[in-house]
This record gives sequence, C-alpha cells and structure tokens, in this order.
Amino acid sequence: MSLAEKKQALMHIVEDADEKLTGLLFALADEYNTTDYEFSEEEIQSFYEIRDNLLKNPESGYTVEQAHDLIRSKK
Repeated sequence: MSLAEKKQALMHIVEDADEKLTGLLFALADEYNTTDYEFSEEEIQSFYEIRDNLLKNPESGYTVEQAHDLIRSKK
C-alpha cells in the first residue's frame, strides 16, 4: 500500500471515528510531533541486546496475550 493510499484509508478511519478513537489518534499524533527525546547510546545498545536475546531464546519472551495482560494489569 502506497503512502497516498495509507493516508486515504486513515482519513476514512478518522471520519468514522468515535470520541475515544479520535482522542487516541490526536494524542498519538501530538506525541509523535512533539517528542524531542533521543535515546542514549547505552539505551540503544540495551535494546539491541534485548532483541538479540529474544531472537536466540524466543521462549524467554511473552506471547501477545501475556503482553496484553501485563500491560492491562498495570493500571
């Protein structure tokens, strides 16, 4: 799907969005456009180490369901 097609599809989603989805999309766009945070070299290296470890040992990670449960339980 081209960028133009993605934008068109997103416009249709936004047009049909309820209050909750509109707020979520607005917050996401606002955060994306205003974040000036840059990761340190140590943080980036840590991300690579975590990724490499998960690729070598996939059983050490979480399933999608487990990840969702963890995220939802941290309210």
